[in-house]
Amino acid sequence: MINIPEILVANGTGAFLVLFLLLYRIRIAQTNQFDEKAYNFMLIVTFIATINETLSFIIDARPGFIFHILQYISNTISSASSGIIGYCWCLFVEYHIHRNFERIKKKSRILAIPLIIATILIIINLLGTGIIFDISKENVYTRGPMNFILYIFVFVYYIESIYTVHKAKYDSILVEFFPIYYFIIPCMIGTMIQGFFFGVSTIWLCVAIAFIIVYIEIQISISFIDDLSGLYNRKYMNHYLNKLQSNKTKHVYGFLMDINEFKAINDTYGHLKGDHALIEFGRILQHSIDKDSVAIRMGGDEFVIFAKLQSDTEAVKLKKRIENNVRQFNIHSKEPLHLSFSIGIAKYNGNMRHHQHVWVNVNQIV
Repeated sequence: MINIPEILVANGTGAFLVLFLLLYRIRIAQTNQFDEKAYNFMLIVTFIATINETLSFIIDARPGFIFHILQYISNTISSASSGIIGYCWCLFVEYHIHRNFERIKKKSRILAIPLIIATILIIINLLGTGIIFDISKENVYTRGPMNFILYIFVFVYYIESIYTVHKAKYDSILVEFFPIYYFIIPCMIGTMIQGFFFGVSTIWLCVAIAFIIVYIEIQISISFIDDLSGLYNRKYMNHYLNKLQSNKTKHVYGFLMDINEFKAINDTYGHLKGDHALIEFGRILQHSIDKDSVAIRMGGDEFVIFAKLQSDTEAVKLKKRIENNVRQFNIHSKEPLHLSFSIGIAKYNGNMRHHQHVWVNVNQIV
């Protein structure tokens, strides 16, 4: 039995919450980082889903060819929306923790597999097979025999994001502040209720509430993020070093860099161009590091990379990769300024008895 008033209240509330949060975030946006874009995109998808699902319930069992077409369109969108949210959520978690494009590239391909399978099933369903859902001649919606697979995929995404957070904790990455369960628990509850009881609408209201809670909680993590570059900041670096010392991790290299003639860039082109140089250099570092590395802006024009590498040879390769990416920026950039940098490299030796000997200089090899 479909309860239209309940659906209107639930989805109307969900739509209002995500729209309010989206407009607020757009108004105060200060960075253009991947996680900001992913979060806003999830809000947009959620808003569309709440409106779309409400429409699908309202037109259910209404006779007529137009309503028949609308039923197929609206339920197709509804079937795809949860998977899209799950996929984007995993990428958001991955980047928000590691702030590393190389990890995103690799993981996005693997995470796309359930979404691609779900998309194929939904397309096959549009051919009239009814494997995901069926619309009768009376325009009545019924779930198909493979509808449960979509729910499984959503839960796979939720579980993967939990694994990502706990793996990062194990690897000494700062994620104590990341509110993974504040999102997962409301979404799982809403999904299970609506999955077991057709005719009620709980998924998107719970998703909207989860986004609100996550946004509030994530504000705590802002103190560890550099506003300008989007990299981690010095406060995070201190935490990372403390974790490194307590865990006695080996094979970690530190790359300390500063931009050459940065004052001249500010004096010649203005401080806005100087800020742009910092942003671009931060982006270059993000694209240069691999999945076991983290880039940090210490302050001013000083940056540091901590990388888990097996040898000095790998350290040399990373240094050359950064140099090449800076060179490519200078070749292809339309900006009048050119970037160059100085670098020092040291290897962590795990000896904590004398702090001054914790890092062993390896500049002589590079």
